[in-house]
Amino acid sequence: MKYRIILAALAATLALGSARGNDAILDVLVKKGVITQQEANQVREQADRETAQTVDMYNKVKVSNWVNNLQFFGDGRLRYEWRAGQGNLAGVGSADNVDYDRFRYRLRFGVKVETGTKGNSSNSTMGPALNGGPWQKAATDLIGVGQFWATYKATDWLTVTGGKIENPFITTSLVWDGDLNPEGFAEKFTFKTADVDWFLTIGEFMYLQNGLANTFTGGAGTKNDVWMFGIQGGGKWKITKDLSLQVAPTLYTYANASSLSGSFSPTLTGAGANNITGVNQLNVVDIPVEFAFPIGKIPAKIFGDFAINLQGSERANSASTVAGIPLHSDQDKAYQIGVAVGTNKKKGDWQLKGYWQHQELYALDPNLVDSDLFDSRLNMEGFVFSGQYMFTDFLSGVLTYAHASAIKNDLPTLTGTGDLGGNLRNYDLFQVDLIWKF
Repeated sequence: MKYRIILAALAATLALGSARGNDAILDVLVKKGVITQQEANQVREQADRETAQTVDMYNKVKVSNWVNNLQFFGDGRLRYEWRAGQGNLAGVGSADNVDYDRFRYRLRFGVKVETGTKGNSSNSTMGPALNGGPWQKAATDLIGVGQFWATYKATDWLTVTGGKIENPFITTSLVWDGDLNPEGFAEKFTFKTADVDWFLTIGEFMYLQNGLANTFTGGAGTKNDVWMFGIQGGGKWKITKDLSLQVAPTLYTYANASSLSGSFSPTLTGAGANNITGVNQLNVVDIPVEFAFPIGKIPAKIFGDFAINLQGSERANSASTVAGIPLHSDQDKAYQIGVAVGTNKKKGDWQLKGYWQHQELYALDPNLVDSDLFDSRLNMEGFVFSGQYMFTDFLSGVLTYAHASAIKNDLPTLTGTGDLGGNLRNYDLFQVDLIWKF
């Protein structure tokens, strides 16, 4: 009875300590002959039970027993931004200037619940003058779900994901805005050999849900849902420990494209009634490439991307017929080439990046291109420079500058939902970001 009381008291005491410290104490007691190894194991088991009961009593977050772990994460960002352009609403005649500066903030948390309501931006603008004030809770202040998904790892080589998901494809800002999270499904196949990590990714995304697939008497309300499909295959070749080459050829195509308000018809005469979001005649082949190498002990990489719309000529013909703009059926290509030096993983790290980008009018989906760098526009080319420094493991600062010009002055640049409006001939962007992760 005496030993049982001692062991019970010892278990209660150890339940208050750390697992590593408890084991050390028990090992010493066994060595000194105070208790046997069997008694030490009994104490460990009892301490573990009491610790589990204590945790369960005070734990306010309950999860099912099939959940292996639950992790909270997120990031916040404060931004100053200045955008300026030269052009006009009519697209012809003398050019005018427009500029726009603002302070912005962003919060993303957990399942990527985020500020902002636009698909290609999770920013909220401070003092939203366009929506009234003072400090009105406007559309940009709302909280939205950026990502919410379920993943099933069917085998070691197949993972299936569904919901509002992170972009499953290897891509660049040439084709996809980094803030966009497609809704639908993705299947990823992976296979490793001695030198190459192979992958095949297939995506099926609900691009536009049109409600009634059929109406009484087949009336005007009858529309089909618009789907976007993508397939990407490729590999990462590990040449040496520090050298690698990644190539990821991709095809994007659309089903029921005409249900998205008809044919793409950008305009030189302001927004008007023209369709600047159509996805008709888009079969885009995209080939992002990345070559990683060291400069001394500093990691670096050369990266690039090339895209071509296999139906670019048909898209140009459709747009020109409706909008009355020149044909230019050769404007079906886009490309990017750049270099990055440094890394951004821990305190004291830094990274510099610069690249040139060229996006022709009929080459890409105007709804997917980056909303910041070239203001959601096509028929633009220019350069982007950015620098990042890690003040701590979780806090960093980023400076970004971009400049772009129209590729063809007799074609529109009014092809997206940019902030400046009009048909720009020149565009400048300057951003200062303070980012913290938790």
